[in-house]
Amino acid sequence: MKLIIENIGMIRQAEIDLYSLCVIAGENDNGKSTIGKIIFCILKAVNRYKEDLRESKDYWINEKLNEIYFFLRTNLKIKNSSVTERMMLLRSHSFSEQISSEQWPVFDELINELIHTAELNTEQKEHVIQLHNKIKELVAQPENQRKAIENAFNKIFASEFDSSLLLQGASKGYIQLLDNNITLIHLEIDQHNGVTLLSEIEPIELKDATFIDSALVLNYHDVLIRSQTLLDIDKRRLGNLGMAYTTLHTKDLFDKLRNPILPNSLFDIDKTELLSKLHNIVNGEIAYDKNVRDFVFRRNQEDISIKNTASGIKVFGLLQILIANDFISKNSMLVFDEPENHLHPKWQLKLAEFLVSLAKNGIYILLSSHSPYMIEALKRYGDQAGLAKKSRFFLAENRCIKNEDRLGEIFQVLAEPFEVFRKMDAEVLRGE
Repeated sequence: MKLIIENIGMIRQAEIDLYSLCVIAGENDNGKSTIGKIIFCILKAVNRYKEDLRESKDYWINEKLNEIYFFLRTNLKIKNSSVTERMMLLRSHSFSEQISSEQWPVFDELINELIHTAELNTEQKEHVIQLHNKIKELVAQPENQRKAIENAFNKIFASEFDSSLLLQGASKGYIQLLDNNITLIHLEIDQHNGVTLLSEIEPIELKDATFIDSALVLNYHDVLIRSQTLLDIDKRRLGNLGMAYTTLHTKDLFDKLRNPILPNSLFDIDKTELLSKLHNIVNGEIAYDKNVRDFVFRRNQEDISIKNTASGIKVFGLLQILIANDFISKNSMLVFDEPENHLHPKWQLKLAEFLVSLAKNGIYILLSSHSPYMIEALKRYGDQAGLAKKSRFFLAENRCIKNEDRLGEIFQVLAEPFEVFRKMDAEVLRGE
């Protein structure tokens, strides 16, 4: 697959082929993280728009149904057992569960019975009939797939980028995902960060993405468990008002660390071998302990508070939990933003070797890095694993990324500090 973006986030122009192992290097403020966030958002939006479509329609059906209930409860004069029974049935279902359009025929009949058995005046009866007809229209309304997809992208991008999706100063932006010159997605972003779909949506092989930008997410259980994203507001959970906000990728990662998913045939990587490798690296494992409602590091049958463990252990612990919970699988992508942070060079090499083993198992790896140790290790281990033709090293500069392997230039950029040291040494020698 190929990703093309223009005037998005921190990037003016980027075109990259998504290989099994993709590495993006470059100085800060050149858009390295933007690529991973865009792919993360695309996969989230494409895989949730059908859910949004159904939720939106069912929500308004339920709202109108509840409106009928409140109106009848206020205006009913007759209180015989038949009417009372029907009112209780209407209340018990409309307030205990979301009524779907498939369930509507039962309530259609129930409302008809209430209209005809309850003593309502002409004006009251007409109001209930109008509400009833509105629900019928909602039930019969064809699903607008294109609009649902645009809504999904708007909500996902807003939850991840807030109001900063479009490059500052640009009037329009574009995001395009292709596979062998077939357009899978083509989006236009306007000045108000609104998303317009410019093509039909084609199926995408990748089913999910996980974005990691800090292992310290493990330290903030008490905060993140009460946090929400802008998606939660759209779900109209009034009880969440006043709660802390976080980015979508942070909340997504936190939820995946706490909750394993049900077994699925897609998850067919050899978890045992991978988990064994991670256990050997840190001589233990990180897990979520439901009893203490927090993450712990287990070593030699002893639980240690996650807050008292080294940041390097947390990096490998994140991978342990994600693999154990079946969120790192074939046809998924792991996006790692500067994973070398807090890692000793020796462990950078171990992490690079492990990420290569994931790529070899069919997991797509997209990584940004400043570390020459990490980048060279990924190159060497990748070549040893037979991934030379499935790896690509990109350079982000001047807020652009060209679709070229630029490993040599990356090392030149990363070597610039050493050139400064060389000049300093030369000055010292001249002074002597």
